[in-house]
Amino acid sequence: MSSYRQRKTMPHFLQHVLVALKQYSNRPLIKLVSAYTAGKPSWRTIQYGEFLQDIEKVAGYWTQKLKAVGIEPGSVIGLWVTGEQYYDLVHLYGLARMGYTPQMLNKGMSFIAPAVVANILGATGAKAVIFDPFYTGHVVNIPLVKFEMVDLASVPPLTGVLPDLPDTDEEDIGIIFHTSGTTSGRPKPIPETQRWLIHHSNHGWQQRYQGKDEMVIINNIGSFSNLGSATAILYISINGQCWLQSPRPDFNEVEFVAMVNEGLKFLFVYAPWLSKLVSIAKSNKDVFGALKKISQITYTGASLNPEDEQFLIKNGIPLTIMYATTETAACFTSLVTEMQYLPSMRPLKSVNCQLIPINAPKEELDGVNENRAGGGKFFDLFIPEDAANCPHPSVRNRPNGHVTGDLFEETGPGLYAFRGRSDDWIRTGKHLSFSDTKAIEDNVLREAADLVKNCVVVGHYKPGVVLLVEPVSQPDDENQFKADVLARHASFNDRLFFHEKLHSTLQVLVVAQGSLPRTVEKGNIRRKATEEQHAKLLQDIYTELKTW
Repeated sequence: MSSYRQRKTMPHFLQHVLVALKQYSNRPLIKLVSAYTAGKPSWRTIQYGEFLQDIEKVAGYWTQKLKAVGIEPGSVIGLWVTGEQYYDLVHLYGLARMGYTPQMLNKGMSFIAPAVVANILGATGAKAVIFDPFYTGHVVNIPLVKFEMVDLASVPPLTGVLPDLPDTDEEDIGIIFHTSGTTSGRPKPIPETQRWLIHHSNHGWQQRYQGKDEMVIINNIGSFSNLGSATAILYISINGQCWLQSPRPDFNEVEFVAMVNEGLKFLFVYAPWLSKLVSIAKSNKDVFGALKKISQITYTGASLNPEDEQFLIKNGIPLTIMYATTETAACFTSLVTEMQYLPSMRPLKSVNCQLIPINAPKEELDGVNENRAGGGKFFDLFIPEDAANCPHPSVRNRPNGHVTGDLFEETGPGLYAFRGRSDDWIRTGKHLSFSDTKAIEDNVLREAADLVKNCVVVGHYKPGVVLLVEPVSQPDDENQFKADVLARHASFNDRLFFHEKLHSTLQVLVVAQGSLPRTVEKGNIRRKATEEQHAKLLQDIYTELKTW
């Protein structure tokens, strides 16, 4: 059978951005952290028209440099940024403006071997790497043409007029990002197609903000090198909105209050950071008052502690949850008018996604259903190949589309709750039956919130589960602490199958606060890495469990 596909041309994904930058030239586009005074950040404003001027002069500058060494538009260019500087964004959009394909490299890659970074660039056919001076020592042995990034003040003004954006094929790659974890020992490239980026642009704002139709200031989420922040301008600009730079992903209470005083109305945040903020707000009137001024909070990346969720709802703070991935963009969101159903969400009407019943025997998954909202049916999320947000063919894991690897529970008509990665369901016990690690973790965090700061359950293909706990404060008597945690978990534990239960303190391992391995961007605990980190201790526990 022929693999020929008829070319489907479409405008470049930046086309509408350029129109918006001219249309709203005098509006504020980005508020950048500019200084700290007495521990409080302050911001300076970049207008739409100023950003347009900056990306056009950078586009002209780098086109001249790259063409001088024989690298033509259409080539992949590695862009290794810190993810914290304004010129990171200007370089990204400037390169894309001339038809180059930026491949975004992040700060986390400075901790892996340079040979691996070179391999990542080689996998995409990159022709050069433009790097922040921070990485000077890391790029020495990368066998590509290398350029150091330039401060915008040193880039001469654009002379002449840039060519029009090229028409593109819908499957042409616009930007390349990477997974936050590793696959086969390296971060995996995630190419975003022109079709994908245009879909993300056109639906990005509507599928996030549910308030009044007015200019709203939203914060960035995470590093400028990652999808969430790097592409926010695509959907912010099309609606004339403004974007405020967070001082850091895990901003503290002083920084948060300053953000609200600067005009922040829409807080977009990863669940672990929101949980930290809520914890502070319970005893800090300034933070609580700032939360009350927010028009909408949207959290993502993981489930929120139910206690924190109820605190926000009880205090009348509009709260939504959104499910999105680097591969598929946003697929689900909740409604501010349906907060009583949180953490359940509805599929976005603009997204062609399909919920496929999972293959696991239902009786193996129903052990903890009575603790949930109801329904009991579990689904994989499938994105068919004809969907605008279906990832690039190199990323797809099915011949006719892509399965995200996340599980969803049907909790009501048209409502679905995120139930974690498919690997959150581990097989344990003599018959290697399913255990819902996330349900156990959620219950411990809820019932022992004053004792447990964070936790993770491990034991895939082992004789039983083990709970690793980061305590709120280091206990004087560790055995008593373990017993107290199990006592809080007892009611839930009694409803579980034998292979899912925490039978004794042997299955609880206390570790130092903050020591469990986490993803850099979202701060989620990495289950497999935890197993590896504590392999010897865990093996001793598993050996003992075999005798039970």
